[in-house]
Amino acid sequence: MGEQVQLVAVAGAAAAALVGEMVKDSWSSMRAAAARVFRRGGEVEEQRQLNRLDADQAQIDILDPDELRDRWQRRLITLVEDFPEAAEDLAVLASRHRDEQNGSVNQQATGNSGSVIQVGRDNFGGLNTGGH
Repeated sequence: MGEQVQLVAVAGAAAAALVGEMVKDSWSSMRAAAARVFRRGGEVEEQRQLNRLDADQAQIDILDPDELRDRWQRRLITLVEDFPEAAEDLAVLASRHRDEQNGSVNQQATGNSGSVIQVGRDNFGGLNTGGH
């Protein structure tokens, strides 16, 4: 049972990584990583899954991302159940999602004068204009 729970978690992270990369310039790199996972099922399975992946990527603007992640999670779980040797490659794919989640941007300014404009999400911190 523990292995199944772990497989579900890894497949979920890998699916999130796949779907998240579909809209980015780095898509071709992610597609190649996914192909390595699919290749464990043989040439026919690899091509079948890549065709599905390409079709989903082409329609990413109209598909629900949560539904797409669930779909790919189920497909990846089935793939590993059918071809257990794909588990290691799937873990590598999942690690790309964890790496993306752990990434951060740090910005520091000195001089204590001038304008500060920040655009994006999750901006926090302070501005010292006291001239220490």
